[in-house]
Amino acid sequence: MTIWTRLAKCACFETERLILRPFSYEDGNDFYAIVAHPENLPFIFPALKDKNMTLATMVEKFMRSPLGNWALIDQASGRMIGALCFEKLEERQLSAELSYFLKKDYWGRGLMTEAVKNLVFLAFYEFGLKELTIITHEENMASQMVARKAGFVQVEQYKGSDRYSHKTRNYRKFSLKKTDFKLEMYEENQ
Repeated sequence: MTIWTRLAKCACFETERLILRPFSYEDGNDFYAIVAHPENLPFIFPALKDKNMTLATMVEKFMRSPLGNWALIDQASGRMIGALCFEKLEERQLSAELSYFLKKDYWGRGLMTEAVKNLVFLAFYEFGLKELTIITHEENMASQMVARKAGFVQVEQYKGSDRYSHKTRNYRKFSLKKTDFKLEMYEENQ
């Protein structure tokens, strides 16, 4: 079974409080409610105020190639509240970089940690990956906390060009290898 077949098999899954599924065109209003407000995306990409541009971005980024892109759905409200994605999936190295965002109204509840932990488990035990990475802006303490709570360790700190502003920024790279993954830690912190 290829990695793409395995990803397709897990295109939808649930956690305690979330449903993770492919994006649909009907998510457009919820997506716009997130990306039209810069406070929701301080480290992701510039806010998109034009609704047509927002829909085009959602379709191009998340729907065109849906495998490895999950919309985060709040089980209580049924609303799309964020995303969790394989930003870079390296088939030969069996590695991927995770990226994510969450609507500010849902910050501080442990939802992203819950989603990342579940995806880490699937990545190692269903998809056959050997390493996952998360790259954060140096000042993005919340994302670094998600990485650490999910078992990732910082492996590098470096300067690089921001892909949107093209300004030099400081970044932190976190890594988790399957050989270092401890299922007990995952279960204890659920």
